[in-house]
Amino acid sequence: MLPAVEGTATGTFSARFERIAESERFQNAIIAVILLNAIVLGVETFDAAMEGYGRQLEALNTLFTAIFIIELAVRLVACGTKPQRFFRSGWNLFDFAIIAALFIPGVRENAALLRILRLLRVARLLKSLPDVRVLLRGAARAIRPAAGLVIITGLLVFLYGMVGWTLFGDVDPTNWGNIGLASLTLFSILTLEGWNSLFATVFAARPFASLLFFLSFILLGTFVVLNLLLGIMIGSLEEVREEERIRAGGDTADLEGRLRDLREALDAVEHSLRVERERRGP
Repeated sequence: MLPAVEGTATGTFSARFERIAESERFQNAIIAVILLNAIVLGVETFDAAMEGYGRQLEALNTLFTAIFIIELAVRLVACGTKPQRFFRSGWNLFDFAIIAALFIPGVRENAALLRILRLLRVARLLKSLPDVRVLLRGAARAIRPAAGLVIITGLLVFLYGMVGWTLFGDVDPTNWGNIGLASLTLFSILTLEGWNSLFATVFAARPFASLLFFLSFILLGTFVVLNLLLGIMIGSLEEVREEERIRAGGDTADLEGRLRDLREALDAVEHSLRVERERRGP
């Protein structure tokens, strides 16, 4: 919870908005609006719907925009005299950027750009799903360790692409005619989709070379490199989940500490009252 400034009118005002912003009803209502926004965007893809209900759908989009602006204002006011706290969250920046972009001159006149911005509002649903947030954080954390693996994969594809062009360029020029085509072919082999037809085409001309080439690349590229990438992703997800567990435990410990402090304060007040009564006498 965002701490309000106690003992001031501003603090009380922002605390009320904070309770609204963090209430389950408010958050569920925003999720419902996002889902309705997604449905309207889907309906707009049908020409018949746009011809018959275009004005109504546009009015709904305007209503959704107004609701999101109100939600943004509520969360900003909840920060009280420290609005910078709002912008510390990446999701808050994302929400603010989408709303602000709608007021840029020319955006509303550009139908394609306006539709993309409205579609991005649906992506806000991701922040409402804890498991999805963990996946996104895990994917972001895996970028740095995966960068080295991507370089290795690119080097592997280049080397095998040159070998493939040398061996099969004259046999199957459509797929191995130059380094660019060979690299695209190898990337498709990494997915294990259609590799057997590619293999059959060159196997008839160079059976031993094609067998050695395809087996070694599939073993190195698919079963080694991709599994290493999967291992990096799993490791990053485990780290994020562990951090979430530690954070949840820290929040519980902090709450227990506050309760202990309150009990001690109440005990001190009771003791002071007893001493005062004893001093005054019957």
